[in-house]
Amino acid sequence: METETATAADPAPGFAKNPAYKIILERPAREYVAMLQGDVIAKSSKVILLKEGTYPPVVYFPPEDVRLDQATMTEKDTYCPYKGIASYWNFGREKNIAWSYEEPFREMLDIKGYVAFYTDRLDDPLN
Repeated sequence: METETATAADPAPGFAKNPAYKIILERPAREYVAMLQGDVIAKSSKVILLKEGTYPPVVYFPPEDVRLDQATMTEKDTYCPYKGIASYWNFGREKNIAWSYEEPFREMLDIKGYVAFYTDRLDDPLN
């Protein structure tokens, strides 16, 4: 899967300004596990791997495979001109360790509600 570009009607602001920008979404054929403080907080073989520019790839877990019962949504949010507004989650003692796009721009609807983690704050990286 590859994002649509600014040639589509009403593109996201980032794609409107930079139509050549690419965000690649892939569905790897393997399982990913996120562990925090010795507990599995996400485990799935249905993740979406987001590749954007020179950033490291980001693993997005489907919400049904994340222990959201152990999480609380925070007041923090951030804006991406390509994806939309990210909402943040606390898990255990880790504040704002995870994020999700609850209402992403049209080009990023595939990651709607999916949860990503700051991997450097997990027990092990998501490789």
